[in-house]
Amino acid sequence: MRLVAGEDASGMATMLGDLLADNLRDYPGRARVARLARGPVVMTASDHDRSITVHFSGDEIAIAEGSVEDAARMVGPWLDLAQLCSGQLSPLQAVRSRRLQLHHVRRVDLLAAAGYVLSVPASYYGDTPKLPEREVVLAVVASGVAIATATVVLRARSRRRSSRA
Repeated sequence: MRLVAGEDASGMATMLGDLLADNLRDYPGRARVARLARGPVVMTASDHDRSITVHFSGDEIAIAEGSVEDAARMVGPWLDLAQLCSGQLSPLQAVRSRRLQLHHVRRVDLLAAAGYVLSVPASYYGDTPKLPEREVVLAVVASGVAIATATVVLRARSRRRSSRA
């Protein structure tokens, strides 16, 4: 993980960089997803008019100030983005409740990967009940099915919109 601006990086970039470094170190599943992701994801704090671009390129993740044109984009108030990254707000819940908007969703796979890699599991906070192993497996499978379904639906909507234009 690399901050493109180095010591001159904004607080938002530094916070996301620290969170990302911790997640990649502490959660091997998130590190595997990060290695598979390719492309830029822009996170825009709409209430602070600040954007950060997270570039996934296999073995390196670079965090840069500003945004990239036509990149997959998550937009919402700073506090909602912070809660998303801290694991206190699920990406699906944030989108469903319209606290977070997604733009350029033709790369919904990249948005899903970024949401997963940047989020801290709820279990980190110790407020989740211990589930039997079978229920954990079923929950993981159900989450995977939900993400795959959302990907298919969002891609189909995106194709319909682009074909109308």
